[in-house]
Parts: sequence; C-alpha cells; structure tokens
Amino acid sequence: MLRPIGLILAVLLAAAIAQAAEPSPPPSRPAAPAAPAPAPAVDQAAPAPRAVVAAPASAKQQEPPPPRTITVTGRAIGYIPKDTVIWTITIENSGKDVGVAKAASDQQVKTITDACKAKGVQPADIDAGLIRLVDTRSTASVAADPQKPIQATRNVTVRQRDVLKFNELLDILSRDKSNRIRYVFLSSSRDDVMRDSVIRATQAAREKASAMANVAGAKLGRPLTIDEYPPPKLNISDASVPVDSDTPAFGVDAEKVITTVYVTFELE
Repeated sequence: MLRPIGLILAVLLAAAIAQAAEPSPPPSRPAAPAAPAPAPAVDQAAPAPRAVVAAPASAKQQEPPPPRTITVTGRAIGYIPKDTVIWTITIENSGKDVGVAKAASDQQVKTITDACKAKGVQPADIDAGLIRLVDTRSTASVAADPQKPIQATRNVTVRQRDVLKFNELLDILSRDKSNRIRYVFLSSSRDDVMRDSVIRATQAAREKASAMANVAGAKLGRPLTIDEYPPPKLNISDASVPVDSDTPAFGVDAEKVITTVYVTFELE
C-alpha cells in the first residue's frame, strides 16, 4: 500500500523540479514617450499678446438716470401801436418841353412839402423821389397831348409820425384831384413790443410749470430748453390760441400779437 503513494510523490517532485528549471520570460519595458511637437516660430517684432480680463459687473460705472422734465407753453398778448403813416403821392405833369414839365413837377412837390410841414412833418421825412420824363410822341399813348408832349412823373414819399393828424393831412393832399395817394400804417416800436411779449410769455411758462410741479409733489428746477417754435411732432390746433374779447386798443390804432414759447424744465 505504501508503494503507490511513494510513486505519486516521486512524480509530483519531478514535475516541480522540471518547472523550476525552465527560464522565466524577460520583464516588459514601459513604452517610450512620444516626441513633443515642435513649437511654432515666434515673431520677435510682434507685441506680446495681452490678457483680457472682464471687469466684474459691480465695477462697471452705472449711468445716471435721465432727469425728470416737464414741458409747458407760455403765452402773452402784446399790442403794437401804429404810430407812423407812410404816404406815397404820385404826381404827373406835362409840358411842351422838358424844362416846362420839370418846373411844373417841382412846383407841385413844393406844394406838397409845404402842406406836410404845416402839419408837423419834418423835412427829413419827405423824399421828393426821382423824376421820370417821357416824350409821349415816341409812344403809342392815346392820351398824348401834341401841345404838351413831355410827361413828368414823380413819387413823393412822406413819413408822418403823428397819426392823430392823419385826417388833416389827407384833406390837404386830396385837394389836388390829379394826385394819386396811397398810405400804410406802421409801428416804430414793433421790435420792443415783441421782445417784451417773449419775456412775459417765458415768465408765464415758469409760473405754470411751478404750479404743476407743486401739485405733482416736485420742485421746479432749471429750464433745459426755451423755444419760440413748436417742438417736432407737436400738433397745435387753432382753438388753443386765446382770443380776448376786451382789448385796450382796436382797429388801426394797434396790432394785436400773440406770442407763444415752449419751455422744458427739470424737476427736482
């Protein structure tokens, strides 16, 4: 019974000796690292790139909010007195020759000048004008007089500063039925009245804006814009223009003007 067991042990021992005698495989080597890619060429003349760092939102400067504003209109009524009358008297004379026609024209101008001076018109306010001489024989005029072929025409301009004597001067100038008379009423203080109306209209705009700001619980600040013309895209109807029923002057004595300004104020 011992022989088989011994035989098995001998076989196992021989197998172990044979396995120990076999050479072991060489150890594996680690893979060599890949060669690095060549670096790109650097231009020495080019500036070095700068790093851009975004500023945090808290560091950005906050834009101030737009100011609160109020836009109003201001109106003022002015009266421009018509204190000057400009007269234009056209006179025509005729004669047998140039000398006679001119002498007749000069005499008529003297008559007009004397009448104007008698009503307080200064010599500097009388302009005799230029004389125009025409030989009617060279024209096809049916009114040509063969005995007085030379026609003299002249426009005399008179500035009457005292309008209260208008009717008196009109009576004198219209005595000669051959005179052709025209006149127009003007004002020597138009610029002063318009300037005063603009100032009063601007003051009215400030008072209106101050009252509106007070109701809104705000304080009126400085004016930002002042215009005499409506802002773009602002439609203004004719009904918005006030017309007063009682005026201190009416008719030819004065010209009524309505001045409107548009003002934008800042609210504090």
